[in-house]
Amino acid sequence: MFASDELERIIEEVDVLVAELRELSENGPHFKILHRFHAPGTDCALGEEVAGVYLIHRGREYFLRLPLALRLLFDYLARHTHLPQSATQIEAGIRSGHFYTEHAATVKNSSKLIRSIPRSYVRVYIERLRLAMSHVFQQANLELAAGVVLISQETVMNEIGYKLKATVELIHIDASTLTHRNCTQA
Repeated sequence: MFASDELERIIEEVDVLVAELRELSENGPHFKILHRFHAPGTDCALGEEVAGVYLIHRGREYFLRLPLALRLLFDYLARHTHLPQSATQIEAGIRSGHFYTEHAATVKNSSKLIRSIPRSYVRVYIERLRLAMSHVFQQANLELAAGVVLISQETVMNEIGYKLKATVELIHIDASTLTHRNCTQA
């Protein structure tokens, strides 16, 4: 009887692992992006700061140690997972997106929290994002290549499009109350 119960438990654990692998393969890993300086009653409003990015794996959070430019790039890619974008498109999207041009505007000395991302830097920033992802995947014991999550797709004219294959949850923190609530899921 004991061997049968033990075998059932092992089979259930294997089933859970297989389901987890299938989910990772189909949707990619799950990330949480933390926005702070949230104005109560709004969602993803101008003036918020992209404060941090976390990998969520097996119920734990793993902080990606990203500087401001990489946090903004990650946030932008997370909001545009539906199609790959070239470096030119990413630069134009960030330059024209009010969320990014007014980033952290509600904060004193907010000019220190604004970054433009020139087209010529995108490829380098993508590699740095992949490096940060590799570190956090290793920390979480998640055997996943960063290049499978942050995908480069070449066009017929040798232009590269970048796309994030992941699920992303945006969390907003009200600076005054230190409470948080979910905004949207990508």
